[in-house]
Amino acid sequence: MAFGALYMLSGLDAPWLGRQQRYRLRGYLRQMDAENLTRLARRRATTVEYWCRDSNLAKVETLIRPSAATGALAASFQLTATDVVEGYVTADALNDAIRQCRLKQGATPVRVRLHVTDGLPAGEGPMPLGVCAADLAESNDPRERRAGLETLQQLIDEYHRKEHQA
Repeated sequence: MAFGALYMLSGLDAPWLGRQQRYRLRGYLRQMDAENLTRLARRRATTVEYWCRDSNLAKVETLIRPSAATGALAASFQLTATDVVEGYVTADALNDAIRQCRLKQGATPVRVRLHVTDGLPAGEGPMPLGVCAADLAESNDPRERRAGLETLQQLIDEYHRKEHQA
């Protein structure tokens, strides 16, 4: 449901949701603000951080769906791009990524941040804007958190405008 709400706010279809679930989500989104949505969507994935060699960072990117404000996505949030690779991976694919890229948990500096989930929606390329904004809204960095909350609120406001036009 959390991914469904974030996909809907991003203007994308959530084909894994049934008609009743979509109807309920539309009702929730009518009364939602960015802070509440962030709190409700928090359990969509578990975040794990790793150290990784520079030479393996590009390989990590091929094994995940990029997210947050990493790489080209940083400009969407008016943030400076960092060299941290962040994205989503299924729980089944996590061990392969750790083995292939020699990721080490508990080592510094953190170079890879993975959001691990069993229910990763199918798709190619970066995660939708709503998912990336929710990731940032959960950040400990105040600039990232603010950028994520502002973007989520903009998406919610835009969603409300479209709903009133329909």
